[in-house]
Amino acid sequence: MANYIERLRDKIKIKKFDSNQPVRAWIFVLILNIVGFAGYFYLKINHIQLGS
Repeated sequence: MANYIERLRDKIKIKKFDSNQPVRAWIFVLILNIVGFAGYFYLKINHIQLGS
């Protein structure tokens, strides 16, 4: 059981940020997601339905 908990803890642990990752691409993805959620909530608040 202790081995299982240790493996689970290793999987959940936040890993160090890799310096080879394209930071600008990740910022773009995050901003795009924020804009998408904002648009979704805007449509829901104004009762706009895109489908039939």
